[in-house]
This record gives sequence, structure tokens and C-alpha cells, in this order.
Amino acid sequence: MVQEIFDELEKTYIHGITFSGGDPLYKANVSEVTAFAKEIKEKFPHKNIWLYTGFKWEEICNMEIVSYLDVLVDGRFEIDKKDNQLHWRGSANQRVIDVPETLTRGEIKLHEENS
Repeated sequence: MVQEIFDELEKTYIHGITFSGGDPLYKANVSEVTAFAKEIKEKFPHKNIWLYTGFKWEEICNMEIVSYLDVLVDGRFEIDKKDNQLHWRGSANQRVIDVPETLTRGEIKLHEENS
């Protein structure tokens, strides 16, 4: 399966990969997802890596995987805050974070809608 993903990432019209579902940062998943994200970033440095997690940035900002991410959507989906008009997220409490800019600035920088 990993080779299939790498084959797809070789294609010029594929801009990146998104980790989601369950929770990629759940303790049973995080080491494998981190290793995979690292390998993708090494082989395809210009491809974007997005990750969706129920954890907040403040809880995971020191994890190794963060250094391989381009965009992080943080926070649990909350049905009472659901909004179908939001881009890239399901509920208003979630943030779409520009990870490289956030790491550079030392404060959260939200991903621009037109990026």
C-alpha cells in the first residue's frame, strides 16, 4: 500500500496527502504516521501534508510529526458547532493551521483560504 501511495504522489497533478480518520495522532498510530510523514516529506518535499486530529495544537505542538506537516486541522468535531459553510473543517471550534508559519512565528497562524 505504501508503494501505491508513493506512485500516486509521483504524479504532478497530485499536490499532497491528507491524514485523517480515527485519529492519526492517537497513541497507537502516532509513531507509524510520523515515520510515514517523514518519508513522504523526504521523497516529495514539495508535496503538502495535511493532518486532521481531535487534539489541539497546544497539546501536540512539540511532537516530531509537526515538523513534517504543512497544514493541521485541530480540535474535535462538535456537532453543535457544525457549519457546512466552513472550508476544510466541519465545526467552528476547529482551526486550520499553517504549520510552517506557526513554527516560525511561535504563535498560531491560520491557513489562508486562498492558499
